[in-house]
Amino acid sequence: PQAAMDANVESILTSPITELLEDFGYKVKTPGYLTGKSGTKHKFDLTAMDENSSSITAMDLAIADEVVSEQSVISMFAKIFDTAPANACLVAIPQMSENGKNLAKLYKIDLVEAKDQTQAIEALRRLCLIK
Repeated sequence: PQAAMDANVESILTSPITELLEDFGYKVKTPGYLTGKSGTKHKFDLTAMDENSSSITAMDLAIADEVVSEQSVISMFAKIFDTAPANACLVAIPQMSENGKNLAKLYKIDLVEAKDQTQAIEALRRLCLIK
């Protein structure tokens, strides 16, 4: 039941994130697949490509009852190490563990922590404006 709930929450969150990125001119795929240097096809919750298809952003969502474990950062790092997207972003709801925050910084993964969908969208909007 927990996995079904997580999948449902992720799909509820994926829609507004897709809309936001499309508003910024990105072509979005959910889920998005990128093929790595190893030849392995990796699944991300979402991939976004800029207008001239020169820059790809890979995004995963991690949702927990209280704190998202660093495992989601480690898992994402393995995928981005192989696929080398221009940007990688992990949305953690409601918050990321301290180890996860440290790893995200080390692995150059943009970490968005948000209590809920509204905060996540607002944080992503700010991130899009910066990049």
